[in-house]
Amino acid sequence: MTDWKTNISKSGEDPEVRGEKLEEVMEMEFSDAIWLVLKGEKPSENESEMFKTILSSSIDHGVGNPSTVSARTVQSGGNGMNTSVAAGILALGDKHGGAIEDCMKMIQSEKSAEEIVEEKLEKGETIPGIGHKIYKDEDPRASKMLEKAEELGIRGEFTEKICEIRDEFSERKVELVLNVDGAIAGIMSDLGWDHRLGKGIFIIARTPGLVAHVHEEMDEEDFRREDGEYLG
Repeated sequence: MTDWKTNISKSGEDPEVRGEKLEEVMEMEFSDAIWLVLKGEKPSENESEMFKTILSSSIDHGVGNPSTVSARTVQSGGNGMNTSVAAGILALGDKHGGAIEDCMKMIQSEKSAEEIVEEKLEKGETIPGIGHKIYKDEDPRASKMLEKAEELGIRGEFTEKICEIRDEFSERKVELVLNVDGAIAGIMSDLGWDHRLGKGIFIIARTPGLVAHVHEEMDEEDFRREDGEYLG
């Protein structure tokens, strides 16, 4: 029998989460409880305000993205809420939802903005955190977050670094916007978060949107079939 050990929580007569009595955690804002369970400490007032904005920014973004399409398609095949939402989460990857983690790792490295851009250009790789298929002049979600981070005194070296990377790339190749993933990566790095939690943050934020889409799909016709074109 495996002897599991954890610093996260305990059950039983006196349940706790990260050293806080569960009864007290139940009185917290949900976003503050998320911060506590992931980071192991309570957020300050400004950290709490910023984290709420970050989570809300990614709660949903239309019906055409891979995770939402996956969740709704699986539900239309006759599956339940848990299976359908899980399918949506499984569709999250490096190209959809994974850029936060990659961007956090990149900007938390010792490399300068110039070195990062030079390396990416040499390898012909895209830079996580900049560019968007829809937003060409400005990602309003990123702008809102940077504005709030400035107001709360949270904007620091890592947010500046991703902005420097954007500017450096714009000068050397093509002008691209700072996207929502880049803004989250910079701010969460300034807040002292481990880059390995980047994708987890997005999963937590997007799951309510997936639940909403699956619920809506339950009222549609079963077995949605898309048109396809045979090319063989």
